[in-house]
Amino acid sequence: MPSTSFESRIPRYLRVYDLVKGRIETGEFEVGHYLPPEPELERIFNVSRTTVRKAVEMLAKEGFVYIKQGKGTQVLDFRATQHLQYITSFSETLREKGLTVKHTQLRVVRAVPPESIAEQLKVGTDSEVLRVSRVTYASGKPIALIANYLLPELFPGIEKRIAGMSSLYSFLESEYDVRIDAATDYITARGASEEEASQLHIAVGQPLLVVRRVTHSGGRPIEVAVLRIDADRYEYCVNTKERPPRRKL
Repeated sequence: MPSTSFESRIPRYLRVYDLVKGRIETGEFEVGHYLPPEPELERIFNVSRTTVRKAVEMLAKEGFVYIKQGKGTQVLDFRATQHLQYITSFSETLREKGLTVKHTQLRVVRAVPPESIAEQLKVGTDSEVLRVSRVTYASGKPIALIANYLLPELFPGIEKRIAGMSSLYSFLESEYDVRIDAATDYITARGASEEEASQLHIAVGQPLLVVRRVTHSGGRPIEVAVLRIDADRYEYCVNTKERPPRRKL
């Protein structure tokens, strides 16, 4: 393979990082397999061993690879996968994947929701609901912008109790004894706006998964969540069984 030219002013280790990460994301470097040995990476990218090591250390820190002393560098499954047969929160899914989760810009406000949210919560279009918003980080990088719309009568005083929350569903269950027993997810995709791209540290137009979830407890809707997720780092898994009954033609 011809060597890669590094003519830009971007540090060489960042260029190597981007190139290796790109090959992991496209599957050229397969999950579960090992990266080429350091000498081969040096040759492929025409850089020093120090540059290769610095780039690989960055990839390891962000969960793309795992450095096994004496064995090599193994490619990890970098996508967090949410299995839709279970009602799990976004944060719970990330943690199950072994990622460190942190929320920033956590805010709770009373607001009149968009008409579509009010309809799904079965409240009047002029009714106030609780809006819980935050930026969620996975292993040090922003991955999602989340807004949850809650019925205020079910969660009194949440503004004073939510600080330090790790998972909204776990918080609601432990603090308010709410049992979430059903959820419906609506999943679409679009490009990131300039504001979204800035908050998520991605390029404008990069694909986002947009998820709208309606959760129920005791047969009534209690929450609508809207998530805008970096699509390069998250996926949904749907398990289905059997074909539907045949229709007579």
